[in-house]
Amino acid sequence: MNHIIQLFSISLLTIALSACGGGSNKPKSSSAARSSVAPSSTAASSSVASLSVALKTLTTMPIGVAVNAADEAYNISDSTAQQRVVTHHFNQLTAGNIMKMSYLHPSENSFTYTDADALITFASDNGMSVHGHALIWHSDYQVPTWMKDYPGDKTAWLAMLETHVKTIATHYSGKVASWDVVNEAIEDGGGYRNSIFYQKTQADYIEQAFINANASDSTADLYYNDYNIEADTAKMATLETMLDGFDTRDVPIDGVGFQMHIYMDYPSITTIKASFQKIVNRNLKVKISELDIPINNPYSSAYQGGDIKTTLTTELSRAQKKRYCEVVTAYLEAVPANLRGGVTIWGVADPSSWLISFLFDNKHDDWPLIFDANYSEKPAVQGVADALNNQPCTNQ
Repeated sequence: MNHIIQLFSISLLTIALSACGGGSNKPKSSSAARSSVAPSSTAASSSVASLSVALKTLTTMPIGVAVNAADEAYNISDSTAQQRVVTHHFNQLTAGNIMKMSYLHPSENSFTYTDADALITFASDNGMSVHGHALIWHSDYQVPTWMKDYPGDKTAWLAMLETHVKTIATHYSGKVASWDVVNEAIEDGGGYRNSIFYQKTQADYIEQAFINANASDSTADLYYNDYNIEADTAKMATLETMLDGFDTRDVPIDGVGFQMHIYMDYPSITTIKASFQKIVNRNLKVKISELDIPINNPYSSAYQGGDIKTTLTTELSRAQKKRYCEVVTAYLEAVPANLRGGVTIWGVADPSSWLISFLFDNKHDDWPLIFDANYSEKPAVQGVADALNNQPCTNQ
């Protein structure tokens, strides 16, 4: 299967499986709340593997990770082993789900902050910042029912979304370092996504969200976040046009988040760097916001021909190490220090990755992240460290 078809296929998958959080996480779970993020009885024993030099100490930019919280599977409150690697290596957290629309604004006149506040407290207690994800996102399961059914014309919808954005941004003013203000508003192949927000307001909701977020929290960095913009040139072209319009109209935006749900061999590093450069050329920050790199590529001809990797061999682990290194190195080479929004890994331990269920339909394991099922470091950790230390990327 050629790369264009691969890109189209993964794009369709991301749309269809909208519970993936910007193509990113597990589906929404039940609504039971926790008032704090604290160690539980599943604490790791004292015999856990030793940790290498903390990634966060190797750079001045944010090194982040997405975590599950509250009542989600693999939530950080239920595992001191997870807490141990997260607080050791990272200085920024992104909530995989609990800061999205349906969690924070479940009914028109009700905002629910308990779970997200608890995660922010955990981050603060451990010297970590928080990247908010996301104020507006089209995904069906993340647009609350009351909002889908909201009556009124374009003016009414823009006013409703203004209240939504301003109320949440005000609540978290001074508590988050940055926001994904709008997530995935551009369609694969170019043009704006025909979401309910676009149907009601055309593209006006996008810039209004940035204006309203900035009015409520002028200190947080404001990002537009999307997937495949590192590879889909038509999608990137729409983004560039949008950003240039923002610049003409003085719409406040600080950067672009590249989700970077990529593969071991696609897209090329050259393509990735060129896409980063287009944002740098506009003097905007670049953030790798949701990085994961699975071993298998279900859209490749090899996979579809039966070449499925069902065991993580030493050779594959080392190849993944090199790929992580090459991606982070490309970022450091293309993005100057003053425009680096940082690098975030989308999940902690391999079994918790959204890719297992949504990309591979639970048919087999995969190992897209940098820690294994026991929260032990994989070679990929060293790959990231090598890039941050300006060392060669190798599969040794």
